[in-house]
Amino acid sequence: MKVEDVMTPKVITEDEDVSVTIISRDMDLSGIGSVVITKEDKPVGIVTDRDISIKICATRRTGKVKVKEIMSSPLITIEPEALLEEACELMAAKDIRRLPVMENDELVGIVSVRNILTRAPEHVHRFYPAEGEVVPERLEVGDVMTLDVITEDEATPVTKITKDMEVSGIGSVVITSEDKPVGIVTDRDIASKVIMKDKKASEIKAKEIMSSPLITIKPEASVEHACELLAENGIRRMPVMENDKLVGIISVRNILTRAPEHVKKFYPAQG
Repeated sequence: MKVEDVMTPKVITEDEDVSVTIISRDMDLSGIGSVVITKEDKPVGIVTDRDISIKICATRRTGKVKVKEIMSSPLITIEPEALLEEACELMAAKDIRRLPVMENDELVGIVSVRNILTRAPEHVHRFYPAEGEVVPERLEVGDVMTLDVITEDEATPVTKITKDMEVSGIGSVVITSEDKPVGIVTDRDIASKVIMKDKKASEIKAKEIMSSPLITIKPEASVEHACELLAENGIRRMPVMENDKLVGIISVRNILTRAPEHVKKFYPAQG
C-alpha cells in the first residue's frame, strides 16, 4: 500500500503572514488539528493546536503573532508513491502525527496516523510500541493507567497551565476544585477557547475553559469498557477514580501500547 492510497487529498493551508488568531479560528471551524503554512503558495511549515496553545501563551501577544513565528519548519514531507511503511518509519522517527504529501513541488495531500491506522491497523505498533506483557483478556484499567497525574486548581490562569504542560510534555491537565477533580483542559481547549477568541491567557482561569462534568472510570473496570467510553465520547484520555480520589489517568496510548488489538475502536476501518 502506498501513501497516495490513504492520504487526505484536501489540505487546509494558510499564508505565513496570517495571524494565529485567524489560524486557530479556521482550524476550529474545519475540525482539524493542524494547518500547512505557505510562503508565496509554497509549503514551508506546519502548525498544530499544540504549537498554538504552548507557544502563543508563552508570548502573551495573541493577536499580534503571525503564524510564521510559531510554525514547525523546515517541513518534513513525503511523496505519494512512497510505501506506507516508509511514512510510518518517518513519522515515528520524527515523532510527528502528520506528513504533507508533495509531488513535483506541489502539495497534493496530507497523511496522518489516523489515515494509516484506519486503513492499515497492522501498523499500530509503529505509533504505539508495546510496553509490558500483552495479556488483553486479563487487563483492567489499573493495569495500564498512568499513575502520575498533573492537576491544577480551577482558579489557575491558563498561562501557568500551558507552561506546566510544556515542561511535563503533556497535552492535558486535570482541573480540581477544593482538591476534587471537576474537569479537564487540553491543548485544543486552549487553542479554541482562548487563542481563537483573542483573549489574554493570563486573565483566563482554568474553570472558564475546562471540559466538565468529568468523565471518569474505576481502576477495576475492564480495558474494553474504557475503550467504549473513550470512543463514545470522542476523548483520548480519562481520569481514573477510586473512593472519590484521583488515582491515575488512562489514555488511548496507554491502551494501544498494551492491547493493540483495540486499535479499531479508535481508528475504525475506512475504505
